[in-house]
Amino acid sequence: ARLDTLIVSDILPNRTTALAHYLLPGCAHAEKRGTFTNTKGRVQKFMKAVEPPGDARPEWECLRELVLNITGQDGFATIEGLFDRMAKEVPAFNGLTWAALGDTGVSVQV
Repeated sequence: ARLDTLIVSDILPNRTTALAHYLLPGCAHAEKRGTFTNTKGRVQKFMKAVEPPGDARPEWECLRELVLNITGQDGFATIEGLFDRMAKEVPAFNGLTWAALGDTGVSVQV
C-alpha cells in the first residue's frame, strides 16, 4: 500500500527524508534536553550542550504542535511536563517526575 502522506523528522538527509511529503528538521541529542533509560533501568536526564542549527527543533515540540493543531488541546508545554505526563501513563515510570530524576537519575524496573 502507498502512503497518502509521509511526515519525517530527522537530522540528516537519507532515503526516508527523500520520500517525505513534509520534513521536520529534528535536533541531535546534544541540541536538546530529554531523558533516556539504559538497559539496566536507570532513567537519566541529558541536557542541551549546543543550539540547534536553523529551524531544527526537538521532536517533542513538533508533536506538541501537531496534537494542538489536530485536537485543539495543549497536553504539555515543556519537556518537564511531557516527562511527568509520560510517567503517569507508563507503569515503569509511575510516580517519577522530571525533578525527581536529579543529576544522577533513578532506577526503575524494566
